Amino acid sequence: MSQQKKYNLSRREFLRVGATATGAALLAACGATPTPTAQQPTQAPQVIEKIITQAPQIVQETVQVMQTVVVEPTLAASPVPLPPGVVKFSRYSAFTGQERFYSLLFSLWKDRNPGCTVQAEFAGGDTYWTRVQTEIAAGTTPDVGIADYGRTVSFAKDGILLDLGPYIEADKYPLDPFPPATLAQYTWKDGDFDSGGTGGKTYGLPYDAQPYIIVYNKTLFDKAGVATPTDAWTWDDFVTAAKKLTNPADDKWGTYLPDTWGMLGGEFVYSAGGEIISKDFKTSGLDMPETISAYKWAWDLVYTHKVAPHPVPSEAVNPFASGRVAMYHGGVWWINEFANITDFEWDIAYYPKNPTTGKRTMTAQSDGWWMYKQAANNPRAWDFFKFMMSEEVQGKLSDMNMGVPPVRASLSQRWYGKTPPANRPLAREQLTADNRKVANTFYDNANILSAVTPIFDKAFYDGQDVEVQAKAAAKAMNDGLTKAWAKFGA
Repeated sequence: MSQQKKYNLSRREFLRVGATATGAALLAACGATPTPTAQQPTQAPQVIEKIITQAPQIVQETVQVMQTVVVEPTLAASPVPLPPGVVKFSRYSAFTGQERFYSLLFSLWKDRNPGCTVQAEFAGGDTYWTRVQTEIAAGTTPDVGIADYGRTVSFAKDGILLDLGPYIEADKYPLDPFPPATLAQYTWKDGDFDSGGTGGKTYGLPYDAQPYIIVYNKTLFDKAGVATPTDAWTWDDFVTAAKKLTNPADDKWGTYLPDTWGMLGGEFVYSAGGEIISKDFKTSGLDMPETISAYKWAWDLVYTHKVAPHPVPSEAVNPFASGRVAMYHGGVWWINEFANITDFEWDIAYYPKNPTTGKRTMTAQSDGWWMYKQAANNPRAWDFFKFMMSEEVQGKLSDMNMGVPPVRASLSQRWYGKTPPANRPLAREQLTADNRKVANTFYDNANILSAVTPIFDKAFYDGQDVEVQAKAAAKAMNDGLTKAWAKFGA
């Protein structure tokens, strides 16, 4: 929610003029050295007098509003220099608990760095990246922002992101605590179409590791006399259990259809021996028989076996949390919401193994932080970045039971040791046993997959033939890849 506040002296005037009048004091408080400018703007005496008399009030009010203000950028916006000691930071907002988490972090940052603060911009997940593109076009990007592994290659190649290598080297910042697979999502070698290449530069660091999980309603399993999932169960066993747990007359279902985006990450597809994209990133793997078999298995849950309700995009209430479905596939971040369930007992299940390959290959998506190019002009940006990546902050992520486990191994073990559910460590166990990098990290994949997703949605949400739609999705992906390669080589 945007918050705006009027000052006796306008905020733009304060940023332009007040930085001159109060900048030295703020920089001194932050422990930084003022950087002289070649030319100082000339101001009318009355404006200067206004700044001097009102500066304490303006600074205090500006610090307060900077923690919550959402500035909607426009293409006509002009970059405005930040006051000394201010770091512009943005991320999308998804869960209520995150607001408490970030409020605490901003407070800690101010305590550690007197006189410094954060200009925080929040936006909903559906609009966030559109807003970022607008900020890029307007030249008003944040210093530090939430990173997307799927956009790293595109943003790095387009010169939008700052190479962290010189900062890491100068500070001797250790990368050992981070699992190599999560670091790979934020490294890019010039000339590579995908991230993770040997010798690539670091354009961000991961702060979490998010596997997918299957959860089950133990109360419903016990009531129906269905054996709980084991390490040995298969896709076929999953369907058999779902049939026993389904009662359409009572709107009770064995499971829910995995979403299109989750499938495109590689879960189920890799287990079936399929691919999302070829190893040379030139052609789609969506029309491979093995890939189609995974999509067909998911589609059959609704339209053949009828053990899942007809899916609705963006369900208002999670169907598992409401007790409507007995088994649910989703990201580990759902644990934060499911922890509030009091109507039934639930737990994490083993992923079923593909009956043909015997595999259950997992992926872990990692959100992170990156620094935009303009952060090179802000001496506090790297300090704030390190703070966000610190063991202290990662520990807060774990201790506050946020919906995602921190990426550092020692702290993630603390997170996995919490309850509910009783078998939370099972998610980590399966991930470490057999895993691959998430599929959608290649150049321009956000645009390519935005064309592919609606095609699969016609099968999942409208019931159209999934094999026909998979082949249509493969064609759309191949067309997108042809255009992406042309743009990549330009």
